[in-house]
Amino acid sequence: MKRPHWLINLLEKGSVGYSSTNPKILNELLNLGLICIRSSGIKRSVAVADHAQLTQWMNANYPEHKLDSDALLTREGNIVRSGSSKVGKSSHETLPFQFKWFGSEYDLWTRLTREYGMAAVLSNRLATLVLPTQWRLLTIENWEPFFRANYTGVSVPTMVAYLGGNVSDTIMNALETFCHPPKTVLHFGDYDWEGLYIFQRLQKTLPSARLYIPENIEVLFRKFGDRKLVEKQKIKLGFDLNNRRCLQVVKLIEETNHGLEQEIVDLPEMEYL
Repeated sequence: MKRPHWLINLLEKGSVGYSSTNPKILNELLNLGLICIRSSGIKRSVAVADHAQLTQWMNANYPEHKLDSDALLTREGNIVRSGSSKVGKSSHETLPFQFKWFGSEYDLWTRLTREYGMAAVLSNRLATLVLPTQWRLLTIENWEPFFRANYTGVSVPTMVAYLGGNVSDTIMNALETFCHPPKTVLHFGDYDWEGLYIFQRLQKTLPSARLYIPENIEVLFRKFGDRKLVEKQKIKLGFDLNNRRCLQVVKLIEETNHGLEQEIVDLPEMEYL
């Protein structure tokens, strides 16, 4: 845990201004008799009463950390610097990228998918992933459709990638690093503001990306649309209401004030890929 700056100054200089201290720590040190409070008119300061004991208390409660926080991974460095993994805008610079691969039966990724259900690589290694020059990418937002996805027998090798409901920038940025970019990109996600926003983020990374919209989307909205999906969602800054790929779904959301869960929609047929 990081040592409070005012305590460091107190040990180095012998006294600090009262207003710079932490009341909780101050009361504990006063009760232990390690410090005292001095007054000069209306000005108060905190002074060391027992330097050796205060040093011992500091070392016990705020031990010097041997790890160099600047040399650690982001989340680990956050913990070392502040004692909390919640500090900072980002946590992990490298994440697992989970996918299924459907191609030749002799292909490594196909064999892994058949044997273990899926494959995975770290996001910082996507650029070195050995892929054919011609392949297709289907990104899926939620776990259930990803788990069910099976495109055995496709004519062109196909990767089905799991993005997760809250796609990190780390994964989005990594999608730009394939040594051979996909021939086509199709996204399958929730049909609400959040789901469309994920697609538009993907589209910025892979401009050729298309949004999968089933032919019976209007019927599905009427039968299974849910107001709760969109009533608490806010349209994110930068969201393009006039995006031509999203326009049909945007109009359905606005007309019905409903959203549609991805799991209600069947997975795209092979010809859509």
